[in-house]
Amino acid sequence: MVLNRSRALSGAVLAVSAGAIPAALSAQTLPDITPAIARFDPEYEPAPIDIGPVRLSIDGNVRIEYDDNVFALPDNPTSDGIAVASLEAGLQHRAGAFTAKLDASVTARRFFEETSQDSEAMRVRAGLAWEPHQEETFEVSGTLQRGVEDRGDPEARLELDRGPRLIDIASVVAGYHRARGKLLFDLTGEVTELDAVDQLDGDRDFTVYGGTAKLGVRTGGRMYATATAFVSVRDFRLATDFGGINRDATIYGARAGIEFIPGGFFEGSISAGVFRNEPSDPQLTARTGFSLNGLLTYRPTRRMALVLDAFNGDVATFRGGTSGRTDTVLRLVWQHEIRHNLLSSVSAGYRKSDFIGSGIEEQTFIASGGLEYLMTRNLSLVGNITYGTRESDLARDEFERLRANIGIRFRF
Repeated sequence: MVLNRSRALSGAVLAVSAGAIPAALSAQTLPDITPAIARFDPEYEPAPIDIGPVRLSIDGNVRIEYDDNVFALPDNPTSDGIAVASLEAGLQHRAGAFTAKLDASVTARRFFEETSQDSEAMRVRAGLAWEPHQEETFEVSGTLQRGVEDRGDPEARLELDRGPRLIDIASVVAGYHRARGKLLFDLTGEVTELDAVDQLDGDRDFTVYGGTAKLGVRTGGRMYATATAFVSVRDFRLATDFGGINRDATIYGARAGIEFIPGGFFEGSISAGVFRNEPSDPQLTARTGFSLNGLLTYRPTRRMALVLDAFNGDVATFRGGTSGRTDTVLRLVWQHEIRHNLLSSVSAGYRKSDFIGSGIEEQTFIASGGLEYLMTRNLSLVGNITYGTRESDLARDEFERLRANIGIRFRF
């Protein structure tokens, strides 16, 4: 479980690191339909592959997608079909209190007509965890990733004759978590470097140094009342942007909230507070804003789960004439095991981006639904449909977009 916990640590730090990595960059493989629901049916659970003391897992899929607005344009949208193949393999070894894990994934996308938009996304991740006691973990993980920007991102590439923006991402995260007795402690630290592959995107290269410290007091049952402090330092490779502005900044703040340890109806955490952006350039003004961060799951029954994903905070921006950006993201997901071999997921999401200093505001609404039919323990049929629309003060940034896919998934 080392990397599962590392993903949570990484997400927490990146959230306070000013949204360093756009969500689109971390969603290249086909996600699980019902990740928040524990599976209990051995008939449809993939049998583990043990090679001596090492456990091997494989998850892959091939699918056909349809996108009715490939470039996310307001007028004359271009539709196309896309062939997608994804493969992820993981190795895990447990020795006493130590767990080591290594996984790698690749996703290739091939457009039927708009072949300039073809891409490959890749990721390699390694982690090590030490659990000296129950509910106490020390861990460290490292990730190398080639991310592919989605055309629907708030600051995505506009040129139609060039492929999607590619970004190389390297990160190291270390953390300590303890939730025993009356007190909860959570310490994380991360360094993330983003390097745009295209030399014309050199102004997007930067490094984020981030950390969080959380203290919780058990209020009863599995719930803790928490206080969290966070800080991140944004260091751009270029001394100034094309407008002569130094975009380096320090963002810090604090939040109060609640956290539920696994095992009950609720799991996860949510907290709210304030952040402070202190820019390095004297031409820019420091600002204070509302900070919100949470991923909370409610399970009314064993076969159902409701997941709330929430964020509000300072986000890195590259738009000219903008001194900063604040994003508000809310997403609600309903997951349901309809039958022992039929899984469903329905979600609704909202994202608002305020570009500070420019007067520009964008609002994006997304609805999605998916089904997975388990044919055997190793094979399933998966389908998904997503509709999104964005309103903006800039007419060129508005769009409507419908995407759908169907494919075969295999797991071992």
